Amino acid sequence: MTVLAATLALDVERTAGGQAIVMGVILILVGTIYLAVEFIPRLRDIDVAHYGWPVFVIIPGLVLIGVAGAVPEASGLCVPGGIVIMAGLVLAVQNIFNLFATATYTWALVVPGGVGLGLWVQGLMTESTDLRVTGAQTLGAGFIVFLFGALFFESIAHVSGVRFPLLVRLLLPLLFIVVGIVVVARRSLITPGR
Repeated sequence: MTVLAATLALDVERTAGGQAIVMGVILILVGTIYLAVEFIPRLRDIDVAHYGWPVFVIIPGLVLIGVAGAVPEASGLCVPGGIVIMAGLVLAVQNIFNLFATATYTWALVVPGGVGLGLWVQGLMTESTDLRVTGAQTLGAGFIVFLFGALFFESIAHVSGVRFPLLVRLLLPLLFIVVGIVVVARRSLITPGR
């Protein structure tokens, strides 16, 4: 009975601590924004409706992760939170630089990249090494797919209209050659029955 009482007390402390952390982070963000607007006059001239709208995509993702941190049973909300945050960040970069055509390959940052981010954060919150490792690997896989897509779509199809130097245009075929060599070498080294 004593173990059960101790476990319940630990859960109550974690929940209260999680809520305090979420509230503290919100206050820090509000204070930082207020100071930035107050002491950097040029920030008042920014067209928030044009450049700031992706923040309204990022905030719900932060809320999902905040709820996951405050309520231990809701730690699974980290994954959708990570996806929404990553989508908001991608939209912010695309909006600032007017690169919406890059959606042909930036999806890889959202899924699986956002899933990996969410799993990694969930692993931090639940103190699960396996989730952190899986999350980091999934995030890395998303980033690699993004890089391959960026190299392919920008060097061959030029979807964004930006011309890249010769070095970047040489990287794609060299990358394909290196990956091909690695695949062939690994396959020939682990052929079953030899």
